[in-house]
Parts: sequence; structure tokens; C-alpha cells
Amino acid sequence: MSGSVAERSVNKNEGFVLPYVLVVIFVLALTSTIAVRSIGAAGQVITALDADFMARQRLASAEADTLYVFLTSAAVKGGIDTSYTPWTTNDMVDGFDVTKLPSNAIWSASGGQRTSRYPSGNVTVSYRDVSGLVPLNRNAPELLDRLFKGVGLKSDVAKSAAAKLGDYIDSDNRRRFRGGERADYRLKRMPPPTNAYLRAHEEVYRILGWKKMITPPLYERLRRYTTLTTSTTYYRKRFLSSDVARTLGLDDSDGKIRRLSSQNMDMLDALTSTVEMPTQQGRFIFSTSQATGKTIIRAIEVERSPMAPDRPFRRYVVFEETRDASDNSESENAQNGASIPIFPTSDRLIQ
Repeated sequence: MSGSVAERSVNKNEGFVLPYVLVVIFVLALTSTIAVRSIGAAGQVITALDADFMARQRLASAEADTLYVFLTSAAVKGGIDTSYTPWTTNDMVDGFDVTKLPSNAIWSASGGQRTSRYPSGNVTVSYRDVSGLVPLNRNAPELLDRLFKGVGLKSDVAKSAAAKLGDYIDSDNRRRFRGGERADYRLKRMPPPTNAYLRAHEEVYRILGWKKMITPPLYERLRRYTTLTTSTTYYRKRFLSSDVARTLGLDDSDGKIRRLSSQNMDMLDALTSTVEMPTQQGRFIFSTSQATGKTIIRAIEVERSPMAPDRPFRRYVVFEETRDASDNSESENAQNGASIPIFPTSDRLIQ
């Protein structure tokens, strides 16, 4: 009898073996699936980080190459000479004849684009002289009023925006018509105006009333059309883009850019508006694609200081951001396939 009881106990335990094995297999399969997905996600993260690193390395190299070209190239009519053609004594006296330069020698300061090529990818660089941008830090009410109306603000709102900007950056506490000084900021429980030049485009949102007026698309246009430099000329017609000229209402139906009225322009501004030589300061926009399909955009402004050998240039970062490739309005085909002259180091290709 005891033997039959033992046999029944063994048979009963044997009945649980198959379900137990199936549960173990299910757990192992589930764990393997999770592990595979985690490895795949980790691989994607590593790939994205590697693509970002390579893209930023290209940007740094392109910026160094561009800076060298900008600092060592001679300013000529319309841009800079990247061929390093020697100047004769007559050239220095009578002006350099740009027709003697080889093809693609002049890098146009009116938005001309070049390509910096590296083993890991290419970087597109556009160059515009800052005199082709609207100076926000300059007391130019007529120009700023045209700018604000051109980007979509109504006439009264545009005048108010220009007046509030003027009160924010000027050094006095006298309130302009439609402007705003410290008392107005206190009523709105806002930090007082700095009474100093804007240091970054993001600072415009600290100006009284601007947060409601400046939408994100409008802010994007302001950032592209304006400069914060305090050393630029009023503007030079040669370097205005067609988009900026159209926004300012300075373009004619025949596509030519006409001059702003002499109101609020002194004699020097009126004279320099027709000059075709670039200034000592340029804005460079770098664009490079990542393997992930994103595009990194970096905009800087560089000011040459030829009379200060201890500080030959100054660099200002305008913005840097990552966009989808379809949203990259800055990336276009390089001008005539021209390339930036670059150094023959181990990680760069000479063009």
C-alpha cells in the first residue's frame, strides 16, 4: 500500500514539469526581447552621439578655416579675395581691379556661400557683411520702424516697438512717445531696462510689450535680419539681401535696391550707404548634416581688428540650433561649387 502511495506522489510531481518548462522558456524569451530592444536603443543613442560629435567637430574645423580666410584675405569690391593675389603699388593707390582675379576668387559679402569639405562630411558656410543687416543697437528710428512693419507689425505697434527698444538701450530715463522707462516697468512688475546695448537677441523679450508683439516666427526673422554690433555702418545697399531690402521697403519693382530717405541719416551714413567695400565685420552661418537626418546651424559674427595685434579679432555667437533637414532654410548650394581654402592636416582634404 505504501508503494502505491509513493508511485502516485511521483506521478503527481511529474505532471508539473511541462508547464514549468514552458514558463521558464517564456520568461527567457521575454527577457531576451527586452535585452535586444535595449541594445538597439543603446546603439541608436551611441550613433546619435557619434553623429553629433562628428558634426560639431566639422563645425569647429570649418569655423577655424573660415576665420583664417577672413582674417588673411584682402577686402575688395563686393567681398574678400580668397586667392591671396599680390597687390601692386598702383592697386594700393588706384584701387584693386577685381576683374584680374581668377574665377571664384571673390567670396561675396552679399550672402556668398562656400563649402568646407572633410572626410566625415561637408560644411556649408555663408558670408554676409554686417552692413547688410539692420543694427538693433543703433538709434535709427526710421529704419527700425520700417523693419517692424516689414515683418508684419501694424504701423502703431511698429512705432511703439521702436520707441520701447530705444528707451531700453539708451542711457537716460526720459520716456519717448510710446516708449517705456523704469516707472512703466515697475507698473508691469518687470525688471527695469538695462540702459545698455542688447547683448543677445533673446534679450528682446525683456523689453516692455515685446513678449506679446514678437511671436516665434517673427523672432526668427528678426534674428536673421538684424545684428547687435555697435560698430556697423547704417547699411550698405550692396550687402542687403533681397529679402531684407523687401522687408525694409527698399526694393523697386525692377529688383534694384533704392536708398532710404535722408531723414534720420547723417551725411556719413548717406555716403557709406553706396560703398561697395565690405566692413571689418561679417556674419558667417555654418550648416552641416548629421547621419540622423538632423542639421546643425551655427551663426557667428567676426570683427577684424587690424590695429590691435594683441586682439586681431572678436567673435560673437548669434545662435546655434539643430533642425530637421527639411526646415533648414540656411542650407543652399555653395556658390559656383567654390570651396574654402583649408589647411593640409591629416583630417582634412585640400580643395
